[in-house]
Amino acid sequence: MKRILYYLKPYIGHLIAAALLVSLSTFCDLLLPTIMSDILNNGLKQGGEFSYILQSCIQMLAVAAVSLGCILLGTKLSTKVVANFCADLRADVFRKVNTLSVEEFSKLGTGALVTRSTHDVGTVSWVASMLCGTVATIPMLFIGGLVLSMRKDVPLSVLFLVTIPLLLVTVFYLSKRVRPLWKESDLYIDKQNSIMRERLRGIRVIRAFHSEPHEHARIADATHVMARYIIKSNVTAGLITPLAMLLLNLSILVVVYLGGWRMVNSANAVSAGDIFAIIQYITMVMSGIIMASFAFVMYPHAVVASDRIGEVLTAEGTADPTKGKTMTLSGDIRFENVSFSYGGAENALDNISLHIKPGQKVSIIGGTGSGKSTLISLLLGFRAPTQGDILLDGVSIGELSKFTLRKCMSSVLQGSAIYTGTIGENIRMGKEDATEAEISEAMQISQLAEFVAGSADGLSHEITQAGKNLSGGQKQRLSIARAVIKEAPIYIFDDSFSALDFLTEANLRTALNQKIAGKTQIVVTQRITSAISADCIFVMDHGRLIDFGKHEQLLSRCKIYQEIFASQTGGGVK
Repeated sequence: MKRILYYLKPYIGHLIAAALLVSLSTFCDLLLPTIMSDILNNGLKQGGEFSYILQSCIQMLAVAAVSLGCILLGTKLSTKVVANFCADLRADVFRKVNTLSVEEFSKLGTGALVTRSTHDVGTVSWVASMLCGTVATIPMLFIGGLVLSMRKDVPLSVLFLVTIPLLLVTVFYLSKRVRPLWKESDLYIDKQNSIMRERLRGIRVIRAFHSEPHEHARIADATHVMARYIIKSNVTAGLITPLAMLLLNLSILVVVYLGGWRMVNSANAVSAGDIFAIIQYITMVMSGIIMASFAFVMYPHAVVASDRIGEVLTAEGTADPTKGKTMTLSGDIRFENVSFSYGGAENALDNISLHIKPGQKVSIIGGTGSGKSTLISLLLGFRAPTQGDILLDGVSIGELSKFTLRKCMSSVLQGSAIYTGTIGENIRMGKEDATEAEISEAMQISQLAEFVAGSADGLSHEITQAGKNLSGGQKQRLSIARAVIKEAPIYIFDDSFSALDFLTEANLRTALNQKIAGKTQIVVTQRITSAISADCIFVMDHGRLIDFGKHEQLLSRCKIYQEIFASQTGGGVK
């Protein structure tokens, strides 16, 4: 929570000004019952002097006007502070999310990160907005109301010291009970977000396999549990108002009864105006506490939200891209006894040792789940090996700066990353200052030129979010064009040709080999046709490197490679 409150530091001056204005407004409100009491005691009691009553009413109007002006200006300042506080916090959360490592991102989950940057920030800002007004109001109301009521009658004012602490204890107790309920409800909000994202992304698959009932049951379960916790927390918090009103009415009853008794039986009789003023003070103070209680009850929710936001802000994140050695790589890659596991589970990669020479064209082949993409993830520096080391030009990958890795590697990952914008803008992400000739060459190599030429807008053709208006093959070709336009010593293609027909792939690979000849080229694939022309083929199975060599060598000795070849060519091995 302290880390979140740090974001209020730049606005401390505005907060102090708002608190002073709210305090002045509260003080003016406290003066009104005193003036009204004087009207009852002096104006009406002494024969109803109209001039005195008129003068008192003008005073009340002036005090009310000052109170209104102060509260409007104070509210404007506090609202501005909360809005800026919320904007700064959300911007920092967004920036931090973009620096999270793959492990941290996977641990928190996309759904949880969406909730933290929207719902949780909103909760913290809402409570901060209420507290900005109540922090200054409640002490002023309590102290001012107690002092002014004691000026009227000390014995009756003792009720302040009984009812107000009792109400505060009740609010504190209920707030303590509400906190774990909010924590559980927020967890299920995360789960709801995750399920909804999965449903929207996989709606076609869900319908194809008629899995709607199962998906409905999943989200219904998350919704019902979340609703149960929210209802329980709101019911618990809702007890404050009836309990407070009970205490308020009992207090007024006691004041009226004791005041009336003292008016009849006491030598120092209290006046009707004094009783009216004391009742007004008790009502004002307890009404203020009732209003503030909603902020106090929601405070545990804000604490939970701030803790969840803190998980993002305190995450270690990726290292400074400039931290480490900065050098130009030649393309020499060596894995030395590399193993890797996800979160302590069974090894996804087990004791991998391989060497890729500069300028060599290699393929990594294997079935689904064999560890190919995990291997590439380690090479790109997205994850760190659990055991062993990866050497680039003889230097441990952990010693190199992220700037070096990103500058010296150009990759097309398994999931094509397409962004909202034009085709030209997507290609230029590989090279910002690319010329029209370079873009044209990249499109020719990636076999994208025909599609762009057939579009009325050409390179200005608009692409919707995630490339929804493109086919799978068009997405892959656009990603390849973006990778090819970048000059780098190492090119990585992770299952980047799977959506292409064989003729398009053959033409693309011929043009690609001419373009990046002499550069280290790594192709991850499940197709024999994509791997067959490589200088060296690495065969993987269940996280292990089974064998490596040229096509003819593997075809003669590697059983897994023979099975892949037979299944894809429809023939046996001679």
